[in-house]
This record gives sequence, structure tokens and C-alpha cells, in this order.
Amino acid sequence: MPLDEEAEEVKQAAPAPKPKGNLLKVIVIVLSVLLAIVGSVVATLYFAGVFPGTEEVVSDEEVVADEEKKPKKSKKKESKEPAIYLAFESPFVVNFIDKNQIRYLQINVEVMARDQDVIDAISTHMPKIKNNFLVLFSDLDFEMITNAAGKQKLRDLALEELRSILKEEGSKNDVEALYFTGFVMQ
Repeated sequence: MPLDEEAEEVKQAAPAPKPKGNLLKVIVIVLSVLLAIVGSVVATLYFAGVFPGTEEVVSDEEVVADEEKKPKKSKKKESKEPAIYLAFESPFVVNFIDKNQIRYLQINVEVMARDQDVIDAISTHMPKIKNNFLVLFSDLDFEMITNAAGKQKLRDLALEELRSILKEEGSKNDVEALYFTGFVMQ
């Protein structure tokens, strides 16, 4: 066999070299994607407050001085009393006119306080409270109460009215919340 033929056989037997540029591109792309994912996870955890932020180093003397300046709270104020709820016996039903149409509204109301004296005062003054709530509810704009913000505003107005009635009557007005447990509009 001549040397040229042997050289051709050797060239044919040797595998063709693979292009290394494609492998390098794939590795770079995978690493950059992983780096982006890790970066976004770390940023999310940082902004969520999982990692401690950079806080000023405060000496023990400064902490003691700050604590002395703060008014001391009694143990009674720190532990909240259990909530006491009072449901109004019947729903408030009012009719009002909206754009030459008669509208109907039915609202069930409950109040929450943490003192039984407040609940007792509400029960005592229930006729006046019901009267003022009926006047308040019948003087509504239908468009106002068709969204959540309007209902929240109405709830705040009713709570304010309840507190003012209790204050006028010389009772404790520590009503913590007023809830609409039923709300029907037509």
C-alpha cells in the first residue's frame, strides 16, 4: 500500500473534530439564566424582609435610656379583653329614590366592644341608635354604596354615629368596630 493510501485511511478513521463554540455558548447561556434566577430570588427575599437589614448598632446604654423615656404600660392594657359582639335584632330596611327609581336596602348590623358596660349601654339606647341609623341609611346615594369603598365609608359613618350617641348619653363609647353582616340592595 502506498503511503498516500495509508494517509487517506488514517484521515477517514480519525473522527471529525467537534465545534467547541456551540458548547461554550450553551454553558454561558445556562449559567446566565441560573444567575438571573438566583439574583431574583435573593432580591425577593431581601425586599420581603427575610434578610436582616442594615441596622444601626445601638449600645445597651442607649436602649436603657430609650426605655426609661417611654411611658410604662400597665399589664391590663397589654392583654386585650375578649371581644363581645351584639347583633341588632332585626335588619335595617330603607327605601330611597335613585334616578326616579325606588331603591331598597336591607342591612344587618353587629357591633363589637371589649367591655360589657359598652354592650349594655348600646342595648339601653337601642331605640335612639336604630332611629339614627334609619335616618343615616335612608339618606344614601345609591351610587355610593355600590362599591366596597362606599360601603366602608357607610360603615365608618354608622360607627361614628353610634359612638356619638353613646357619648351624648354619658355612656362609655369604646365601641371598637361595627360590621355589616348582611347587605342587600335592589
